[in-house]
Amino acid sequence: MNPMMAFAAVSAVGQLSAGAAQQRQYNAQAAQAELKGRSEAIAYKQQGADVLKKLNENMATIVARAAAGGVLANTGSAAALQGYSMKEGVREFNISKDNAVLAEGMASHQAAIYRQAGRTAMTNAIVGAVGAIGTGYFQSTQLAMPALSVSPTLPTPGASFAAPRYFG
Repeated sequence: MNPMMAFAAVSAVGQLSAGAAQQRQYNAQAAQAELKGRSEAIAYKQQGADVLKKLNENMATIVARAAAGGVLANTGSAAALQGYSMKEGVREFNISKDNAVLAEGMASHQAAIYRQAGRTAMTNAIVGAVGAIGTGYFQSTQLAMPALSVSPTLPTPGASFAAPRYFG
């Protein structure tokens, strides 16, 4: 095998290996992004559960204070406080639920970007490997061909020119 082609083959294998490693790295980053998104979503869901627990405590406190004060819990200011507490609790719960969905969606989107970057890295490695083989082939053919002279051959000094003889 021609040494130039051997070097080109080694270069191509190296480029393919580097591209595959880079793709694995991007795929690992994609998996990490998805895991982070799921983790954030779980935290937001827990926050929503905590909001509902706090809402339940607030509602119980309002009812207990109303009853302790001799007021019906479902009328007047006690009912208004319950309505306000319910409205705020549900709003906070819905925000937490929306944030969980957004966290998962953003993580999925980021993971898709990383995976595409990995595919691009591998494509670039393939193109580079093909280019290395082509360059090696071209260089090996250049070394095997005799050099072409572009300048005309000049007569040596002191040589005489004989006049052409024509028969006729």
